[in-house]
Amino acid sequence: MEDRCRVLAAALETVDDVFYVYDADGQLAYWNARLNELFDMTDGDLSGADPPEFFVEDDRPAVEAAIEEMFDSGQTTVEARAETTEGVVTFELSGRLLTADDGTVQGFSGVGRDITDRLEREWHLQRQNERLTEFADLLAHDLRTPLAVTSGHLELAARELSAERIEAARDGLGRLEAIIDDMRTATREGALAVDEQTIDIADAATTAWNHVETGNAVLEPLPSILVEADIERLLRLFENVFANAVTHGPERDECPSDEGSDADTPGVAVRVVPTPEGFAVEDDGRGIDPDEREWVFEPGASRAADGTGFGLYIVRAIAEAHGWTVRVTAGEQGGARFEFDVAADTAC
Repeated sequence: MEDRCRVLAAALETVDDVFYVYDADGQLAYWNARLNELFDMTDGDLSGADPPEFFVEDDRPAVEAAIEEMFDSGQTTVEARAETTEGVVTFELSGRLLTADDGTVQGFSGVGRDITDRLEREWHLQRQNERLTEFADLLAHDLRTPLAVTSGHLELAARELSAERIEAARDGLGRLEAIIDDMRTATREGALAVDEQTIDIADAATTAWNHVETGNAVLEPLPSILVEADIERLLRLFENVFANAVTHGPERDECPSDEGSDADTPGVAVRVVPTPEGFAVEDDGRGIDPDEREWVFEPGASRAADGTGFGLYIVRAIAEAHGWTVRVTAGEQGGARFEFDVAADTAC
């Protein structure tokens, strides 16, 4: 029996979960080493500790209520956050009452499991479902206008055989196709990044630049920045940010030359730079008004006559799928600067 107890105790020391036993007075009586590691406390510090004192103040009432429930029903489960050596951790705490053969309560035992990552995945899935609901509402609104315009032009074209009206109908259909494509992309990207690998930002950005109609815009030389990312989604992120920069670059009437061909017209300059939190993409175009810097990430937001309004929304969806955040500020040359914080992920 003594050997079996030693084996059991040794086994409990190998698990990542916290195992604990409290006596009948609610004082900590036994625990595995995982508890010492997470709270950087000695056995002397832990002995006799009350359950709620391990957790953040806001969650202590829930822990106390769970203990009361356990003494009433014999078992309980509760979630609570704690500040540990590994940061703020959310634990799923289970407890079962310990009784003697005669029914006398001897205390309770349980397991504290780190569910922080699971909760983060659930948050991402919830965000995805919220986006799908948004798309359902936006679909009817955004498709109704181009469909109505197209239908009207086609009706007139059928009677007049006007090449101008037929071309207008084609434009309407093209815009409709672009909206559908962006909405499908946004739905697809609004999920977890499932195929992450170490990627050099310089390679991904260069490839994405070649996928975009950039005209006379220039992508400046890129530094090497390593991140853990899904390559297909990262390419789409850069394509959309670059397309936004090119679309909102200098207007023709802002250019100094009144002569020459389009090849002489200066284009926007785009650069990708490392930051302490990850990386940023900035340009020297017209920038984004401070009052609109949150609005531009909303679905359907666009100032361009032929824009679908989903480009930057997709950018934010992809960033969040990786556990990143994105914000827009002013660039050094007065243009737009999109800053990506990958600290929650792995930046090298």
